[in-house]
Amino acid sequence: MPGIFGFFDNKNQGSHAKLLADMASGLDLDLTAKFESYLEPGLGIGRISLGIVNPEPQPIWNDDRTLCIVMEGELYDTRSLSVDMSGLGHRLLTSNPAELMLCLYQEYGEAFAERLNGAFVAAIWNAIQKRLVLVNDRMGLYPLYYASVNGRFLFGSGVRALLADASLSRQVDRVSIAQFLTFDHPLGDRTLLSAVRLMPQGSLLVVEQGDYSIQPYASLQYPKTYPLHREEEYREELVLLLRQAVARQAADVLPKAIMLSGGLDSRVLVALLNEIDADWPFYTFTWGLPGCDDARFAAEISRFTRAEHHFFELKPDFLLSTAEESVRITDGMGNIVNLHAFVSLDEETRYAQMIYKGFMGDAMFGRAVEPILWADYDPGVGVQAHLRLHELQGVLTFLPAEHHTLFTDEFQRDVGNAVMDSYQAGMEASGTTQLAAQRLYFDLTQRVPRMTIKGVEVVRSKAFVRLPFCDNDLLHFAQQVPLGMLQDRHLIREAFQTTFPKMASVPFSWTGLPMVDNFRSISMRARRLLQWHLYQRGISSQSEVRWRPYKDYQGWFRTVLRDWVEGILLSQSSLDRGYYNPEFVKQLVAEHMAGANHTVKLGALLSIELWHQLCIDGA
Repeated sequence: MPGIFGFFDNKNQGSHAKLLADMASGLDLDLTAKFESYLEPGLGIGRISLGIVNPEPQPIWNDDRTLCIVMEGELYDTRSLSVDMSGLGHRLLTSNPAELMLCLYQEYGEAFAERLNGAFVAAIWNAIQKRLVLVNDRMGLYPLYYASVNGRFLFGSGVRALLADASLSRQVDRVSIAQFLTFDHPLGDRTLLSAVRLMPQGSLLVVEQGDYSIQPYASLQYPKTYPLHREEEYREELVLLLRQAVARQAADVLPKAIMLSGGLDSRVLVALLNEIDADWPFYTFTWGLPGCDDARFAAEISRFTRAEHHFFELKPDFLLSTAEESVRITDGMGNIVNLHAFVSLDEETRYAQMIYKGFMGDAMFGRAVEPILWADYDPGVGVQAHLRLHELQGVLTFLPAEHHTLFTDEFQRDVGNAVMDSYQAGMEASGTTQLAAQRLYFDLTQRVPRMTIKGVEVVRSKAFVRLPFCDNDLLHFAQQVPLGMLQDRHLIREAFQTTFPKMASVPFSWTGLPMVDNFRSISMRARRLLQWHLYQRGISSQSEVRWRPYKDYQGWFRTVLRDWVEGILLSQSSLDRGYYNPEFVKQLVAEHMAGANHTVKLGALLSIELWHQLCIDGA
């Protein structure tokens, strides 16, 4: 998988060439991608790249070879910055954003990061000062992990890269395990290893003289008071900024594709990409079960565009061949039932290696904002309101109330109250008492960079991914919109159906209905009402029109994947981990096989066990 990696050892000035090579193979097991590196006594930095964008060799050096940089990702709308740098006497030999970033660092020092708009991670080495500077984008879209081991600082775009150092402790972080099994992701900077941490969003990490420090350069802030504008003004500005964000990320001539579901965010992006007057090949990709709602809605949307549409079937047994690699890429911190984007990548990248995703649109524009958040509660009650909403929205794996039956007594003593304490801290870090703003902040600083990003990471293993909703200007705007306009995704829904009424007439997966009132909407609602009345009179066994999902892990786990699931979760090594009560796990598996739906819970347990087998057992 693409990314950066390296080490800085202030004490041991050996070459450590093998360590750097092992870190590279940790990121990209077969080294099928492009591997570039630089070594000097006590230091090694490297980059793994697919070579799809910015193919120039790295590291890139300044003129006197005192500074160098390795970078993965890209910057947006860089023309004005390039002109500024040229005016200040810097020679830009390429259009590579890494070169521009290095010039900005030379000119502005560590304040350079505030000028960057993009999705990136980079390492800058000052050979004179013996100073290593790591920087990521404001949303942490390229996760970077780090550890300090006996005076040696390690960093990499995957925890697995750090495991190349045999001296790194393999002690598992039990708090992180408990967080993952509660929220489907760890919280804060934790990973499944106690010794490894995630670099915070929008930060500079500086290593020198055997120590390191982290300095934030950007943070999310929801205002205490909001500007007063008419709704149509907010709507017009949103459309303007969406167009700008997409145009910034579509300026090249590479073939482009978008992962198109039946939802809203990918629909917004395909409409905006289709507006651009360009001759690059354009594709839409949808995967799922044949005849599922997402497939039908996506195909219909695609017919309004110039894109060539492709559907890829999710086979019931695909996890047998992809699960281990998905777990490895996500370092065990992604639930395998959420990583199916990995399945059809080989087929998709035959058409286009540049893939767009509607990532983060829901979190920015109110998917989680519900009426329960519009109240002031007594101290300590607010976090319970948040937890209740998480439960109602189905984004909790094991409820905190289930911990005492899931975990062993020893495990619970080790973890204590850390899960709920970190959850509350994640909300309160927003700096506001307004619960709706707290939840938006939590999703953008916890759920998005810790859970949702995992689906992006698996796609990045074979394609370059662009995320237009993560544009700085669009993100800033989203934080200035009055919170009430975000509930039920009101603002972006109104903006879309006003701007693209034909596409809004196609049902979308959240409601199964068109976004606008028309004959189709009326007939579908009438059909639902008729179905309900037939059920009430005992004529039909279905109370509502059946939703056709794009996946069926529930059924697959108890049929074609049953032996695989039971073989992993009921193995003696899994039951003897000391984390879970064995009888509870056995009961959970048995209940699912008998007809209960424990899909997400089993998926989380499978991810953790597979990660142990790949990264811990025998280490």
